[in-house]
Amino acid sequence: MSYCRRYILVRNNDHSQLLLNQNFIIPKTNKYHWLLIVFAIILVGCSTKTVGPTGKGQFGNTRIWKQSNPRIKKYVQVYSNNKHVKTCLDRATNSRYLHYIHRVFYKYKLPPELAHLPILESCFDTRADSGSARGMWQFTKSTAKDYGLRVSWLSDDRLNWRKSTHSAARYLKKLGEMFDNNWELALAGYNGGPGYMSRQIKSQGTRNFWELELRKETREYVPKFLAMLSVARKRYPELYFQGSPRAWARSG
Repeated sequence: MSYCRRYILVRNNDHSQLLLNQNFIIPKTNKYHWLLIVFAIILVGCSTKTVGPTGKGQFGNTRIWKQSNPRIKKYVQVYSNNKHVKTCLDRATNSRYLHYIHRVFYKYKLPPELAHLPILESCFDTRADSGSARGMWQFTKSTAKDYGLRVSWLSDDRLNWRKSTHSAARYLKKLGEMFDNNWELALAGYNGGPGYMSRQIKSQGTRNFWELELRKETREYVPKFLAMLSVARKRYPELYFQGSPRAWARSG
């Protein structure tokens, strides 16, 4: 223990000032005590740190996914009058595909809306085969190999939906970077190929997807997907938001 002297200034009844001497004891602390205090402060700081997305702003520009124009409205009407979107979402629900896809896409910091791309590509059919492309994400042989999937007569990783989901995330991430996170152009690149899209942008002198003259399948690919998202979000929200980040789901 150690002693410390302090002086206290007080006033007496005659309003004159008095200085009083007072001794008090300060407990002696050691270095271990201070280390414990510092460690506790660090723990408190770590425990209060926010983990994961905290709001709408964490998911980038959401305007693109909720836009509307005549080309999108045309397909909103089509998908509102059939059961395609619900059939695909039901399949995803039964196998919990979206729960896994959302976790992977969150890791790669991709817009959550892209997790629904299989609605357009394969209707979440893991064995879908269009002739030139296979699997849930409809990879061609060359693109599959470029993104780490093995394709041979013995095995085809395109049919492994977990492996192909990671490859799809890497491919979409790359497309986003190539087109400066213009997701209309990136999605068109997913369908028509990034080389094709780059050539069209250069030759036509515009980066506005809606102004580009493209081959029919690629031209309709983006409005179809945006229309599917609109129908899913408005008509089947309990299926649409399954497994998604909570902050994104709250943003509607």
